Amino acid sequence: MSAEQAFYLNRWKQQMILKLGEDGFAEYNKNILLQGKLFHAALEYICQSIEVPQQELEDAIVSGYVESVQHVLRDMSGVKALESAVQHETLQYLGLVDCVAEYRGQLCVIDWKTSEKPKPFLRNTFDNPLQIAAYVGAINHDANYDFQVNCGLIVVAYKDGSPAHPHFMGMDLCSQYWTKWLLRLEEYGEKRKNDDMS
Repeated sequence: MSAEQAFYLNRWKQQMILKLGEDGFAEYNKNILLQGKLFHAALEYICQSIEVPQQELEDAIVSGYVESVQHVLRDMSGVKALESAVQHETLQYLGLVDCVAEYRGQLCVIDWKTSEKPKPFLRNTFDNPLQIAAYVGAINHDANYDFQVNCGLIVVAYKDGSPAHPHFMGMDLCSQYWTKWLLRLEEYGEKRKNDDMS
């Protein structure tokens, strides 16, 4: 995370603690994580063409998010990976990819996000494009995958069921963010080295 983003995240956290109190903020955080977990579980069922358990669909937390992404799901096909671990041995990082599938005919790393606020532009997704680029790089260098990916898709879903914002990242955009990711990784390596020396 960049210093600027860390600053804004910390400022938001402090504002939320003032508004909700320590315990209220802890409960809020717990609920946000639960929502994301349930949403991802429902999407796994859907992407595997397995019927989502009725109880999960009736859960107001998940149903709005699932409704939100319906138009994106209609443009997806050929799922190759779901909730799958990836590793870039050379650059020494790993992650967990939400989904790799075709979106409008392009094989993409797909990252599902939930938000309480509209995020109609890629810039509203903060560092998520770096995460996509990192996943693309890891998949393309991980021997466990017999395919290459050049594109990404960040899908921001909304609890109220309003249409999700899909942010497609073509090969050129992924390459730009790959360069930024490499710089971020280098900064992290330097920081770790300096921390180890102190």
